[in-house]
Order: sequence, then C-alpha cells, then structure tokens
Amino acid sequence: MEENKFKKGADFFGELARRFQREQIEFSVPENNRLPILLNGQEIGAVIPDGSMRIRKEFIDDTEVSDLCQRTGEIAAEVHEYMTLMDNASPLNASSLSEPYKLLTDFNGYALGGMESNRGVQFTTWQWTYDHDSLTLGHYFGNGFAAAKRDFAFRSGLVPEEKRFTPEQLIEIYRCCADTMTSGIPLTFEQEKRIDEIQTQITEMVPDYADRFKQALEQDAPPQQTM
Repeated sequence: MEENKFKKGADFFGELARRFQREQIEFSVPENNRLPILLNGQEIGAVIPDGSMRIRKEFIDDTEVSDLCQRTGEIAAEVHEYMTLMDNASPLNASSLSEPYKLLTDFNGYALGGMESNRGVQFTTWQWTYDHDSLTLGHYFGNGFAAAKRDFAFRSGLVPEEKRFTPEQLIEIYRCCADTMTSGIPLTFEQEKRIDEIQTQITEMVPDYADRFKQALEQDAPPQQTM
C-alpha cells in the first residue's frame, strides 16, 4: 500500500514539476515526500502529496511569499485533481484512437480523455460516432485541463446554450478589459489582478482569440482617408 502511495506521489510531483517549469515557478528536487518551492533560491514552503501547499512559518506574513503560495497552491490543486482522475480512469477504447488515452468522463455522446506524455498530461474532447465505436471532431487542449473541462461541459450540454458566451461576446469582454487597463483609470492591485484573470480565462476558452481580437480592432478602426 505504501509503495503504491509513493508511486502516485512521484507521478504527481513529476507532473507538477512540468507545470511549474512552464509557469516559471522555482522549485527543487522532491524530498521526504514533499516538493520544495523556492523564491530567489530560498525554500519558502512545499507541496505535499494531497495537493496542498505548506508555507514555512517564518514567511507567513511576507506578501510576496503569500502571493506565490496562493498561485502555487491553485496549480497544485488542479494537478492533484486530474492526476487522481487519471489514476482511477479506464482506458478510452475507440477504433479511431491509437494513442493511450484514458476516459475521464463521458456524457451525452461526448468524451473527455487524458493521456500521459513527456510534455505532461494532454487533454482532448471528442464526439462519439452514432454507434459509439469511434471518436470524431477532437478539440485538443494540450495541458489545459480547465479549458478542456469547460469545452466538455459546453459540447455535452452540461452547460445550457443560453448560459454561454459566444466567442464574439468573449472577445468584446477581452477588449473592454484591455481598454480599461490602458485607459489611465486608477485601479487597485486586486482589480488589475482580476482583469488579468478574466483575460487569461478568455484566451483559454477562445483558442484563436488573438486573430479574433485583431479582426475586431480592424473592423472598428476608422477608414483611412485618401487624397
């Protein structure tokens, strides 16, 4: 039993390390069943196998450390969630699928799959064919678990259509956020952080947001006068 727990903890720490590298969060080699988190080369806490973040007591009142630990803890909780799903999931069997995906959830003719790779766990949503034998119309999200979950909820009908924002509406919200950030209006740190979070979430929900945002700006630009 202890050997299995250690193996799962090692897999979790390995996946978490890949995520931290992409997010530029400093860490060191796992030791004593914990993944140390560093700030400027100094250990300020650690993530433990249940996905929670522990802060060293001498840094509890440090604002910079607190912000880093909150960000680290959110990532660790998400990784722990999907690694637990991967551990308990069955293979995703479909005649059209050659990669070793696992079936994370299946509802209303749609499937959400996860596959371990050297780039971390990769997530995809598909629609089942009418005979439930093959998968089609795959939406690929790389390591974006949150975006894959949202896409599955939309495609499968778990989120009713009338409660969704269209890509055009989301781009307009993104633009309003950008305008607010550059307008010179006084904003608190928390307001700026929340606006940045909204924009980040929109980029996850609209994969081609950059092209759509550029098109929206071009459409609203005043026509150039010619001589």
